[in-house]
Amino acid sequence: MVDYYSVLGVQKNATSDQIKKAYRDLALKYHPDRNPDKAEAEHFPSPLICPAVLSNDEKRKQYDAYGPEGFSQKYSAEDIFRGSNVQDILKEMGINLNFGFGGQDLFGGMFGMGQQQGDIGQSILYRMDVTLHDIANGSTKEILVKHVKKCGECGGSGGDPGSRLAKCSECKGTGYRTVIQNSFFGRIQTTSICNRCMGKGKKYEKMCRSCNGKGGVVASEKVQVRIPAGIKSGMRLKLEGMGDFGGDGAGDLYIDINVLNDKTFSRDGDDIITEISVPFYTAILGGDATAPTLEGNRRIRIEQGTAPGTRISIKDAGIRRFGGSSRGDEIVIVNIYIPKSLSAKERELVEELRDLKGDAGTGNAGSGGRRFGIF
Repeated sequence: MVDYYSVLGVQKNATSDQIKKAYRDLALKYHPDRNPDKAEAEHFPSPLICPAVLSNDEKRKQYDAYGPEGFSQKYSAEDIFRGSNVQDILKEMGINLNFGFGGQDLFGGMFGMGQQQGDIGQSILYRMDVTLHDIANGSTKEILVKHVKKCGECGGSGGDPGSRLAKCSECKGTGYRTVIQNSFFGRIQTTSICNRCMGKGKKYEKMCRSCNGKGGVVASEKVQVRIPAGIKSGMRLKLEGMGDFGGDGAGDLYIDINVLNDKTFSRDGDDIITEISVPFYTAILGGDATAPTLEGNRRIRIEQGTAPGTRISIKDAGIRRFGGSSRGDEIVIVNIYIPKSLSAKERELVEELRDLKGDAGTGNAGSGGRRFGIF
């Protein structure tokens, strides 16, 4: 599937001016007035659809969301050019396409849009919020998707049970309809699939009453979604065939992942970071403390003389790497809890310790002892 950005040779974040300049450069390169090679000159109109899409903010958002394949399934050539004043776009670029294409099928033949697309269902975009716990080891979540599903009455045919197929009255059985128009391009003949029979050339004489001949009905359906371990915000999952029903195949369900912020943990790649507070006497003497992990609380060792901000690593307690089996670590940042009020006995003991070790505030060593940096 052709990518419009690649055709123009620009990045996905290209500005509107950069897109127009890229197309102008192509026009100057392949325009028949400048390029005597007829085979190369045929390339000139081909990227016309690119500015028609990428110069329109709304269509560009849809194109970026669905991707080249999903966008081409969702929108026909008529949809793309509807509401786009291509003439103004080209005039702004200083480009004149009036160079004698005559009555040939410019859009169908040169843009490759006249080919039968068939009755392919539309793809659906869904945004899913997940937690760190969901992605730590991978999980399965159930979502409710509203889409068009196959009609249970007619089995997706669109015809009333027992009704026979007959030649389509709109396209006379060809499956296509042709329109000839005079425009700034000259006399243009466009061919597209018949909207009545969706290119099949036949239509049931009597339509299904449940789906009104469409073959599909709107319904809400529960879908099980497997969340891979280690997935990140902005990544997209694809569930093939879970979009809207179509006679020639269903569309796909695209799921954009958003990993929610966690109150306890922050994420750094595949590592997770949390903080705990321990009493000052534990930091002085050493001891055990409780740290939260993604799989429950765990006892960790606080070494004697632990300073505020010390980082303790719990190996393999982080997030499993995306597409792999190894895991990140958990980093526990130790804060020291110092009480704001003390009992008389507690104050007496702290003062005794101060006198024994020296007053860190005055720098007095007292008894030759070293300073104690917490106080």
